[in-house]
Amino acid sequence: MVSPALLIAILALTACAGPRLETSGGPSETSVTLTDAGIHLTILPKAWRGYPSHLDRYYTPVELRIQNDRNDEIPVRFADFLAVDDARNQYRVVSPSEVVRALFGAHGPSADAYRRVERWMRAKPSLLAWPGPWWPYPSWPYRYWHPFYGSYYPDPFYPDPFWLARPTGYDILTLALREGRVVPGARVQGFLYFQQATRQGSFLTLTWTPTSAEGKPLTTLSSQFRIIR
Repeated sequence: MVSPALLIAILALTACAGPRLETSGGPSETSVTLTDAGIHLTILPKAWRGYPSHLDRYYTPVELRIQNDRNDEIPVRFADFLAVDDARNQYRVVSPSEVVRALFGAHGPSADAYRRVERWMRAKPSLLAWPGPWWPYPSWPYRYWHPFYGSYYPDPFYPDPFWLARPTGYDILTLALREGRVVPGARVQGFLYFQQATRQGSFLTLTWTPTSAEGKPLTTLSSQFRIIR
């Protein structure tokens, strides 16, 4: 028997789960591999494990693995990828930096914020200037146990340290597929972030048309995925 608490947790997770992509082979098939013209493309439609975990509410992250078995280089460009659903809605790839700006804006910690904190640490007084349960003890026993430390509430007197705990787009940037050249015999992998592409339709077709260094199309690799709600 399932305990009531576990059942509630399962129902809550199910309710929070948004639409997702799935291969035609069902949940047991986690990827699709396409091969043509010496190019191998593996698509993993539900491989995102980074932060934020609910990224698929705003974008559609898809992991790609590209291997170049040709004798020439292959340019990887976001403009060469396309997603179209069965209602003929078209979705473009959004650059990782644009995704981070849209989700986090300018509120994440920056190098300038860290410099301000360092200056604050060097200039802080020997006694705390704000009355509280620690007064009038010297500053050395004081630690960052402010009730809002690490939260989204800035401290009115020492704001910088508490903003450093804000979430960042580190995973979005570091796990992304990079634009550039794939040399012969090399492989690359990373995530593409499509515009939110699972809110409409029942199927989504992902297409990549790689080109030569001169811009001539080499082939078209395409696969259809189901949209699960």
